[in-house]
Amino acid sequence: MRKLPLIKVQRGKKYYLKMTPAQRYQHFILMSTFILLVLTGFPLKFHYYPWAKTLINSLGGLRVTTVIHRICGVTMVGLFFYHWYYLFKNLYVYYIAPSIRLKKFSIKGLLKFIYYSPMFPRIKDVKDVADFLKYVFFITDEKPKHERFHWREKFDYWAVFWGIPVLGLTGAILWFESYSTMFFPGWFVNISFIAHSDEALLAAAVILIWHMYNAHVNYDKFPMSPLFLTGYLPEEIMKHEYYLEWKRINCLVEKDKSLFFDMDEYKANKKKEMQEHLLHCFEDIIDENFENEEKKDEQA
Repeated sequence: MRKLPLIKVQRGKKYYLKMTPAQRYQHFILMSTFILLVLTGFPLKFHYYPWAKTLINSLGGLRVTTVIHRICGVTMVGLFFYHWYYLFKNLYVYYIAPSIRLKKFSIKGLLKFIYYSPMFPRIKDVKDVADFLKYVFFITDEKPKHERFHWREKFDYWAVFWGIPVLGLTGAILWFESYSTMFFPGWFVNISFIAHSDEALLAAAVILIWHMYNAHVNYDKFPMSPLFLTGYLPEEIMKHEYYLEWKRINCLVEKDKSLFFDMDEYKANKKKEMQEHLLHCFEDIIDENFENEEKKDEQA
């Protein structure tokens, strides 16, 4: 497996790895499907309002809007199952397989590995929330020192694990309404409609207010964090918001220099190589022309 550099230097600034490409791709699919589900779902629910009719017509009509909504819903549910596969695959690759090979596998070790995985809620998160409240109420001047993902990000992450099942199951019941009534009473479909739209409203409010503020609008990231595009965060944000992770990465890079990549130096070397190559080509052309001229003179 190709090692990603933990620190990259670009235009004289250090950037720290926080999201791998696989995580960024999953986030991109989740983000895209979520935006399209909001853009199509709320006009379908509030179809009797003028703004909803305008939006439905701009998307191609009621049928097209419904199809887009269902395709995005199925894609999001598919991503949910893929993410479970991704988690189990990482568990196998990084703990189960090596521990079996070294004959050190144990249930206790497995649970410990899961507990200390970056996104798993831990006692430290509870302490961080308490320290954060002390900080915002001026009880202390010291902010909590976070690891790779802090408690607000873990809240965003784990919210998906109840949001998608609720939206997926109720969405399937509403999609196959007549089949659903063969197995469930009619009031179950009505409750599914309320649960689907209320959960969607809650998810939209949390993402647009809570997540967008913390990830992009906060004063140290405004107008946009580069994390979801590049997977890396600038050193000032990393040190300010994820101090323990910043310190951990610096220690790892100190021990293994291959985890450090200076893009400025790499580009400068590539540019120098290209210039030298062009110079050699130019010299070869001059020599070839000179030899041709000499041959012509001899023949004359």
